[in-house]
Amino acid sequence: MSDTCNGWTRFSLVAVAGATTSALLPPTVEAAQYMSVEQAQKAAFPEADRFEAQTLRLTPEQIKALDSVAAVRQRGEIRRIEAWAGNKALGTLYVDDVIGKVEWVTYALAVGADGSVRSLEILEYRETHGYEVRTPSWRRQFSGRRIDQPFRFGEDIKNISGATLSCAHLTAGAQRLLALHAQLGKSPVPAR
Repeated sequence: MSDTCNGWTRFSLVAVAGATTSALLPPTVEAAQYMSVEQAQKAAFPEADRFEAQTLRLTPEQIKALDSVAAVRQRGEIRRIEAWAGNKALGTLYVDDVIGKVEWVTYALAVGADGSVRSLEILEYRETHGYEVRTPSWRRQFSGRRIDQPFRFGEDIKNISGATLSCAHLTAGAQRLLALHAQLGKSPVPAR
């Protein structure tokens, strides 16, 4: 009894059929939650003894003003969490979503009381590619950035090959959140 059919082994026929079927299926989205909001709060402000949260629903005027800073598709609803140690305001954590390539990326930007970025954390990533934006070396590029010191994607914030859109959109999201922080009067006025 032969295990061949017109020169093809059964194994080959099964392998070809499987490869053809998998080529026709859409790629699966691998959503991964890396950090909760509570974990991001504590990581950004470990000295805090309390956090006060509120949801911001941006007005069309606010969205238009932020679009002039950096146009990127966002949901328009941002969670703002104030960090406190006793009566001292430590800063603000913003939780937002930007579009990666086709799926939403949830991230948190921590801004200190001095108006500079403390950290950027990726909370949830839903794309099939580009998850490298979670690497500490890429995220560290945002530390110390301020609204009064513009930063540009591709120059000040480096790209990651295979994650270009996620990198660009997260950079634009961080720029928008710093501008919103200033709009809300949370950033100190820079000395001239």
